[in-house]
Amino acid sequence: MSGVTHPGSARHLLLVFIFLLPLQGYGAEAAEKHDHDHESGHNEALSEPDSAHEHNQNEHNDSESSVRLSAEQRQQAGIISRIIPAEKADIPLRAPAEIRANGYRSFVVSPRVDSVVITRHVALGDHVQPGQPLLTLFSEGVASAQAELRSARSEWLRVKNLGEKAAGAARYNQAENTLAAARARLTAYGLNADAELTPARFGEYQLTAQTAGLVLSDDFQQGQRVMAGSALMQITDETTLWAEARLPAESELNLTRDTRVMLNVAGLNISAQISHESHTIDPLTRTRIVRLTVDNPDHRLHPGLFASADFYTRSEQAVTLVPETALMRGSDGDWQIFIEHAPGEFRALEVVRGRTIRTTGRSASKAKETLVEISSDDPSALSAYPIVIAGAFFIASEQAKGGFDPHNH
Repeated sequence: MSGVTHPGSARHLLLVFIFLLPLQGYGAEAAEKHDHDHESGHNEALSEPDSAHEHNQNEHNDSESSVRLSAEQRQQAGIISRIIPAEKADIPLRAPAEIRANGYRSFVVSPRVDSVVITRHVALGDHVQPGQPLLTLFSEGVASAQAELRSARSEWLRVKNLGEKAAGAARYNQAENTLAAARARLTAYGLNADAELTPARFGEYQLTAQTAGLVLSDDFQQGQRVMAGSALMQITDETTLWAEARLPAESELNLTRDTRVMLNVAGLNISAQISHESHTIDPLTRTRIVRLTVDNPDHRLHPGLFASADFYTRSEQAVTLVPETALMRGSDGDWQIFIEHAPGEFRALEVVRGRTIRTTGRSASKAKETLVEISSDDPSALSAYPIVIAGAFFIASEQAKGGFDPHNH
């Protein structure tokens, strides 16, 4: 019968099923393993190009971040680079100053008795020598003193010729004392008591220069009546002048006579020496005055000129100073310098600009160099590689042509 299954046939089908079951599992496992291996191989194939691309990109960035110049280019552009070690330096503090007359080498010309100005013999700005006549004046007090001296001198000569015994001791002593008093009065007026006196010249006398120098002021007119002690002229020896510098009241500078000071006057830099430091604060300007002594043998400086004084003190920490020409602006506006990373290969290094220091010689000359204090997030690069101090503009131009951005933006 077709619908009846024989026991032998059923047993046969069971054996076939048991035999095929492991083969199906093996096929699925093999297929899964094949798919995994294929995917892994595909991922490895993808990762290798990515790694190579990253390596090439790094090389490309390094190439963009540097400017390479031949020896001929460096020579034509005048590029100079050198190692600049960080070291302690003289840091200046600038303060306003004014040139003044040296009070120790100045002389005020004034009458010692009420007088009238008859004639002036010198004018403002003239150079005078000791003993040179400056003014001729007239004074009633001088005329009276001269008359008394003339009379006392005549009396003394008569008594002296008679002798003390013949004239009497009282008369002799009185005549001698009267003459001494008359001489002292004229000497007190600043006149020569031993000069020959004629009645026609009574009352007239001259004021002469007591020192060599320049006439800085002459505040009077001919025919003017002046009081005793009035300052008519000021004579100053300009070979040595003073400069009064005004420092902030809170300044804690430890100044000594050996502190280096440079004055800048009308573009000239002249060495000065500290002679006095005020211990009081000016109540109006709230500054303290430091007096400087300045040699002026060529008479280039004159009282009244405004100046600036640079007080140089040693920095407490080491600093890196580069010429101002070494600094360039980057594409983002930040300051940068160029370091010679390898011979002929220059790279930009971003820096922070600090204090500006103008270096000058100790003789009278114009400023020699302007240095700038710099710092960087990579201080080792500042000291390890030569810094371009000349020709940085040319490198910056070559950098701009390549479109290099130091921040890789």
